[in-house]
Amino acid sequence: MKCIYGLEDLDEGEVIFEGKKVLGPAYNLIPGYKDMKLVSQDFYVLDLHTVEENIFDKLIGYTDEVKQKRANKLLKLLDLVALKDSKAKYLSSGQKQRVAIARALAIIPRVLLLDEPFSNLDTILSEKLFAFITREVKKNKASVILITHLADEALKYADTLAVIDNGKIIQMGEKWQVYYQPKNTKLAGLLGSFNIIKPEDFENKSKHKTKLFVRPDKLKLVTPKSPIDLRLVILNCVYNGKCFEILAETKTGNSLVIYSTKKLETNTVHYYTVEN
Repeated sequence: MKCIYGLEDLDEGEVIFEGKKVLGPAYNLIPGYKDMKLVSQDFYVLDLHTVEENIFDKLIGYTDEVKQKRANKLLKLLDLVALKDSKAKYLSSGQKQRVAIARALAIIPRVLLLDEPFSNLDTILSEKLFAFITREVKKNKASVILITHLADEALKYADTLAVIDNGKIIQMGEKWQVYYQPKNTKLAGLLGSFNIIKPEDFENKSKHKTKLFVRPDKLKLVTPKSPIDLRLVILNCVYNGKCFEILAETKTGNSLVIYSTKKLETNTVHYYTVEN
């Protein structure tokens, strides 16, 4: 992220932004690019300024009315209204993170770089914030690069997903494609639970001649009179806060995880089909 923004020099390769090479501190007296904003884990804020003054600092050149209106909007969005007159040096790390985000969003840049921006925020605030970012980015035709170690966050917020392992991009594409068609089982495991179903697990072996990779939500409960793929014995059924998570077993003893809106009793037999 710091290389993209021009805060660090590259050892190899190059970053091109709008047709021009991004240069680091070895070439620029003041590193960083005005058409980009970086929200890093350093939470850069002006410690001796108030929260409101930190936002005003990014709105130099605008009228007092415009500055106040934008600041009020960001203070409310990030639950900082009660802290607007507090100096940044007295804030907690979570509060400083919110101020750093407010500074970055004061003026929406061409590229917004977010390095684990929600790590100290609660779920509701994160949702509100990203909804705001999405609206502002689309309105200004800007771009966002978000770094996260949380699969749920990546799948929720990204359009295009790139998974980096040991410094290399191992797969990149639309999030649906990366989630449902991962290149390998290691990548599949990074993004959530999955099943490998063998041909011998199926009721109709001739229909499925190779192993299938199936996410838990792609197994659908059907009646015995419907076309079925799997006859499963329910081993366990627990509620995980979002759905019922079922552990089931095929006729060959292969264990599968299934997500369901319906609670099923253990040691009962049910029939499933695999959605495309």
